[in-house]
Amino acid sequence: MPHAGLDATRSSTGVVWCTERANEYGFQDDPDAWANLGQGAPEVGDDIEGSFPRPKELHVSSSSREYGPTAGIKPLREAVAKLYNEMHRKDKPSKYTWENVAIVPGGRAGLIRIAAVLNHAYVGFFIPDYTAYNEMLSLFKNFAAIPIPLSEGEGYHMHPEKVKEEISRGTSVILTSNPRNPTGRVVKNPELAEIQDICRERATLIMDEFYSGYNYTTDCDGTTISAAENVVDVDEDDVLIVDGLTKRFRLPGWRVAWIVGPKEFIKAIGSCGSYLDGGTNVPFQEAAIPMLEPEKVKREMQALQRHFKEKRDYVVDRLQRMGFKIKNVPDSTFYLWLDLKGLPTEIADGLNFFSACLEEKVIVVPGIFFDLNPAKRRDLFDSPCHHFVRFSYGPKMEVLRKGCDGIERVINKFKNEHEDVQS
Repeated sequence: MPHAGLDATRSSTGVVWCTERANEYGFQDDPDAWANLGQGAPEVGDDIEGSFPRPKELHVSSSSREYGPTAGIKPLREAVAKLYNEMHRKDKPSKYTWENVAIVPGGRAGLIRIAAVLNHAYVGFFIPDYTAYNEMLSLFKNFAAIPIPLSEGEGYHMHPEKVKEEISRGTSVILTSNPRNPTGRVVKNPELAEIQDICRERATLIMDEFYSGYNYTTDCDGTTISAAENVVDVDEDDVLIVDGLTKRFRLPGWRVAWIVGPKEFIKAIGSCGSYLDGGTNVPFQEAAIPMLEPEKVKREMQALQRHFKEKRDYVVDRLQRMGFKIKNVPDSTFYLWLDLKGLPTEIADGLNFFSACLEEKVIVVPGIFFDLNPAKRRDLFDSPCHHFVRFSYGPKMEVLRKGCDGIERVINKFKNEHEDVQS
């Protein structure tokens, strides 16, 4: 019997759907036997060379038993502002202060807070992009979501001219991940600066920078990519930056993230937390403060980049030797946007490849989930993302080896069946 008030179709993102299907094959009962290359999470252990050890115990102060401010505790907001000023604004006269920072319980909560305070606007978003944007963009009625397809032939590059074209059509809010999920590509200066110049005084730019530390374009020197570099006036430029401990500090379970932007925006974003999520866990906020010392972060990013680049190179090599054509090796994030064209017909689309991988205890995410369709206005039958899957090299190396072995068995199985039919 259906529940009168329930719409279960609104409850799940693409990644969750994949996990639920894997559970039907036994993933939940024995996860260690699987290679989960679908979950968008980094490995969380303490065995990365050069990385600082994460706290194993937390001090719970008496003050942290109280309700915390929904915009976050002031010392952590100050630490985030200091980090951005040191890493991205040293030579800039306009500096971030604690009032330019809101602490939020995770990136999705942060994006939902931003969505709640947007005015009646056209919000442009790029395809492909992060699956959870789909649900966020469909929740609120105060704006209309406008898809902006990027070209496969151009490596899904976010060109400044594309942004200019959308703004000229009346789009007044642009939402994007950068570095980009799922394609593993980054827009950096001077193009990033040009995009911000185009948006200045014309559009609000929402930059999801959760993968900013996973940057392989500067020889793993610890450099992070951020729009904060190009902000002229921290209180006038309509640039909202979302990041946190989840990805680049490898602490997804802590649910500590932040939004950096103009004071007026941050005040509204902090206040709306009172009716949306109640704010971020205070003891974890307190524990995060010493992690954000700028020199410590720089060393952490160097260790992170060296380690994840090594994993990227391993999986690219393995997949290429299996016959996959990788036109654009990722220069950031920990994702491969894996093209299935050229595989046997039975597994040359994301959904069928995903199903075949489940038989070998491997999880990937079909590309169609990154073809965002929040209002369900488009028929995705001919989606340009159908023949892709997202492959995460976030897990430990032994999991990547296991996953590549499983994918290789899938490829060989269908190649052999195809040869048997032909003979």
